Amino acid sequence: MICKLKFQQVNDHNGKTMKKKLLISFSGGRTSAFMTQWIIKNLSDEYEMIVVFANTGKERPETLDFVKRCDEYFNFNCVWIEAITNPKFGIGSRAKVVTYETASKNGEPFEQMIAKHGIPNVMNPNCTRELKRVALRAYCRSIGWKGYYTAIGYRIDEIDRMAPDWQKQNHIYPLISNIPTKKNGINKFWRDMPFDLNLKTYEGNCDICFKKSDRKIMTLLKENPYLSEWWLQMEEKYNTYIPIGRQKETLKPPINFFRQNRSLKVLIEMSKLEFNLAKDESQFVAFYEQLSLFDSDLDLSGGCSSESCEAF
Repeated sequence: MICKLKFQQVNDHNGKTMKKKLLISFSGGRTSAFMTQWIIKNLSDEYEMIVVFANTGKERPETLDFVKRCDEYFNFNCVWIEAITNPKFGIGSRAKVVTYETASKNGEPFEQMIAKHGIPNVMNPNCTRELKRVALRAYCRSIGWKGYYTAIGYRIDEIDRMAPDWQKQNHIYPLISNIPTKKNGINKFWRDMPFDLNLKTYEGNCDICFKKSDRKIMTLLKENPYLSEWWLQMEEKYNTYIPIGRQKETLKPPINFFRQNRSLKVLIEMSKLEFNLAKDESQFVAFYEQLSLFDSDLDLSGGCSSESCEAF
């Protein structure tokens, strides 16, 4: 069912209708970029808006290039931010403004977060929470924004990803409610543009996201073995660490990134086996054919979209 969004009219002291404030959470993916340019083109009379990209330090360089190119081509006036994790327990993160040139590119904000909150995984995705959602909200507080709406780039074929309390959280989903859009429509849009995100859909914006299916991770490891280095270092350094806030839980080290508490070392060994590689869904590839039982199990994911990690 397509949700219809209703908003309360706001007036200033002179009785004139005021624009609602809208945070556009730009993830750096194709769908998110399509949504952002559509909102700016079609909803500027209704909203005072800001476009914000939260960099984790583990974005693919192609993602950073794409964010910059979209900003220049569509006039996003995009604000680049990064989380600053306070190491003290009970004190939340702040956000700092960076640029394409100064943005972290070696996982610095990500490791800061791990050093306080521990290694993230599907059961505890604290990277999305701290590096994206908390950072975006912190930035909005820093500019005095309250009571704003947040635009999120979920498509109509991803309607199950909507937050159950989206109305309470003031979320809007233009590609579900305003212009119902599916993946094929996004692919067609970018095929007709003078530039595109130079990544296959399974590569995504975070270089090895634990939310990806095993097939996607194993394909990445087979094609780009160097991507494993940072993640292996983090497991070696932090997999025995239990953060203060979780010490009452029944957690037993080691704590690893991947499903079933597997180390990346396990997936590296799996990637050496024979399996059908992940396909680039931006090319309208059909379902895999004649998969073995082993192969079919590889497609279980932890909620990762095909291309990017949304903050909310």
